[in-house]
Amino acid sequence: MSTAQIIYEQYKVLPKRVRQELKKLIISEEENENPLSLMEEIELSLKQAKLIQEGKLPRRTFDDLKREMHDGE
Repeated sequence: MSTAQIIYEQYKVLPKRVRQELKKLIISEEENENPLSLMEEIELSLKQAKLIQEGKLPRRTFDDLKREMHDGE
């Protein structure tokens, strides 16, 4: 069984209200998504790196990034 089939089987057993909320959540995420192209992401990262080197942005450690990810959950 493929992953998609497994997810669909799990989806089918959810209560109707939960399925509707899940659909709304998926649709709202798709509408709000504005993905950056790879080049835009690279350019943004390079600008941030230059600002860090110039001291205009604070340096962050890997522990800081992990903490931010953990706090965002």
